[in-house]
Amino acid sequence: MNKKILWILLLILPIVLTAQTAVSDSTSKNGFGMGGGVGTVFIGDKMYSQIRLMPELTLGKFGIGIDAELLIDSEGNVRKEDWDDWRDYVNKIYYIRYGRRGDNFFGRIGGFPSYSLGHGLVMKDYTNMLRYPEVRQIGLQLGGKLPLAGMEVEAFTSDVTKNEIVAARVSVQPLNVTGIPLLKDLKFGATAARDNNQIKGLLDSDNDNYPDYYDDYPFDKDKHNEVDENIDYWQGIYQEIEGDTTGFHNWFESSQYLVRNPSFDSLGTKEITVVGLDYEIPLVKGNLFSLGNYGEAAKILEHKMGFIFPGFYAKFLIFNANLEFRIYQDDFIPSFFDRIYDEQRATISNDSVFVKEDLLKDAIASKGWFGSLTTNIFNTLYFTVSYEDMYGQDNINRRSLWAKTTLNTKAIPKISRAEVNYSQTGFDKLRYFKTPSSLIEGIIAYNLGGSTNLVGRYQERFADYDGNGKIEGNDETIKTMTFGVEFKF
Repeated sequence: MNKKILWILLLILPIVLTAQTAVSDSTSKNGFGMGGGVGTVFIGDKMYSQIRLMPELTLGKFGIGIDAELLIDSEGNVRKEDWDDWRDYVNKIYYIRYGRRGDNFFGRIGGFPSYSLGHGLVMKDYTNMLRYPEVRQIGLQLGGKLPLAGMEVEAFTSDVTKNEIVAARVSVQPLNVTGIPLLKDLKFGATAARDNNQIKGLLDSDNDNYPDYYDDYPFDKDKHNEVDENIDYWQGIYQEIEGDTTGFHNWFESSQYLVRNPSFDSLGTKEITVVGLDYEIPLVKGNLFSLGNYGEAAKILEHKMGFIFPGFYAKFLIFNANLEFRIYQDDFIPSFFDRIYDEQRATISNDSVFVKEDLLKDAIASKGWFGSLTTNIFNTLYFTVSYEDMYGQDNINRRSLWAKTTLNTKAIPKISRAEVNYSQTGFDKLRYFKTPSSLIEGIIAYNLGGSTNLVGRYQERFADYDGNGKIEGNDETIKTMTFGVEFKF
């Protein structure tokens, strides 16, 4: 308890030391900012009061953010599971960064709200924060430029403590020294992403190597099987039948009648790798209008391929647009590592484990268009919509939709933030709003005065546990809701 409070005090100390000169990261390149909040969260069926501090420091290209919280139960005790392992202290890092893509060297460690490589056939909008802050992952991105033909390299892992989802990219401009118009900007790239074990996508809240679904004590890392915890009961039964306890321990460890929960080790390993090649060439460069062409090919190893050709990007007036013709072979899914990958990575239906790779058997060859449009309407409404329409044999359709709306709240009294996101992939017709491939998110903040806000966040994900193709009842809807007071100065 003393260590935890000391850790929090060390975070608060810079506020006192820099209170007279502190500035928000959003308003200055250099400075110190402080955020945080208080509220209530549920873990399992237990309610905790939450005290959260989120200091940020920016110095030139360097930036660091910490996200530390104390969860206090109804008896006034701090939840010890958040502070009893070295990983817990590493997980308090929200991010550490230096530079950004395009710099000679750049890196970031911590949370990644959205991460893409290439033109998106391999990895697009992946996030290691889908279940944040309940599940915290310390991702790592490193990259930079090499003094050879405009070469750039980048490497990524979703969690440096596990290195289960990893990716890398290299790009080169082989004609950049020729000075030939257009061709000097021609860029070729190669991307690879891999999940070393999709089954590890099953939640393990107490990190005891037993998935929550199969864990009789999902929030106690020292227990996982009721059978083992009830050994005295079984010994009594054995004594009643056999007359004494001779041989009980051998029977208890090997009896086929006492079924124990499977661990990750017993569930095995299912890895998946996706690789891609791409090119990009700008055709028109201008302040009011720009246009470029690109293409990409991707292959899921031991499965099939997908292609983008031709692809165009444009920027004009208040619009940013992409238009692509796409071709998918059987047994291929685009953007395999996408925004909801951590949810689809591994699921359980009818007591059996399924991984995202299992979806490939239902993917049919198809051709069609993908388009994306982002616009700013009178500096009031920021809207992004992406739509994919693919046609396969016998006119079978596979469509996907992504949408994000952000409201400029400056003209709305007391509302400091309002945002809604929705996505659904791989549907024929938009019959159901809720499917296993859907994600709904929303956030709204009400200003209480100064830099203090009352913030509500809501997210819904879905799992088809009974395998009937529909989301029915609360048991198949995974809701995450937080509500509390946040501040920043």
